[in-house]
Amino acid sequence: MKYLFSTLFFLTTLLSVAQDLPQASPISKLEQRIGLTDVTIKYSRPGTKGRKIWGDVVPYKAVWRTGANACTVISFSDNVSINSQTVPAGEYSLFVIPTETDWTVILNKNTKLWGSDGYKQEEDVIRFTVKPDMNATFVETMLFAFDNIKIDGADLSLMWEKMKLTFRINIDTDTKAIGNIKKAVAEAENTYRTYNASATYLLDANKDLPQALDWAKRSVAMQEKFWNVYTLSRAYAANNMYKDAILAAEKSLKLAQESKQEAYIKLNQKNIEEWKKKKTK
Repeated sequence: MKYLFSTLFFLTTLLSVAQDLPQASPISKLEQRIGLTDVTIKYSRPGTKGRKIWGDVVPYKAVWRTGANACTVISFSDNVSINSQTVPAGEYSLFVIPTETDWTVILNKNTKLWGSDGYKQEEDVIRFTVKPDMNATFVETMLFAFDNIKIDGADLSLMWEKMKLTFRINIDTDTKAIGNIKKAVAEAENTYRTYNASATYLLDANKDLPQALDWAKRSVAMQEKFWNVYTLSRAYAANNMYKDAILAAEKSLKLAQESKQEAYIKLNQKNIEEWKKKKTK
């Protein structure tokens, strides 16, 4: 009996260990913040392994899971736009229908599928067509990657073998950012850093420039620093008030020299020179 229990214990231990083995198509997770929106992709990465992929391992004109094993899942923390179509915040399965020319990209509501088994077209959220590059750089193990990332969007690419399929995800960052700015300003009326950061965002985005000037003035009125006086000078210039812009830049330059801030010294000197030319026109 003791021998039997020992044998059973050994077999149970062996089986539990054997379950944890390397996967032929390892699971991967890609996370990317675009502006203020988080995009996550969970997928399994199959390898080429010397096989012909397109039209063979992955048949043409059939729904494919964009990976291996369970369906690939993409999630968005905020509403996004793809191919001029709105995709609400949430999780979606990502499929394609490859052909020898154009490919159909699909986002579907059902994220619990194993591969494409049980896929239903009526559960699609969006469909759109993309022409892939079938002569791209060779990629052995299937890969998703983000590129051309800006505050309002990014390119998402699917690469495998010598194929690269790319589409853009567009984000309405401005609406959320400006909403966050107004909320922060309302909650922190005595914070000069908040006013400066808010003004800087509007100036960088070239939006609502009178509001940017108002917030820059409020920041400097609370406490003068070389960096927020510099922002004020930019705000004056953005509103074509070059005389005031030069005066603010000269004050920022002096404060930057006292603080030995070489970067701001150069920025102010450059701006003063440029704005004096515009002032005389």
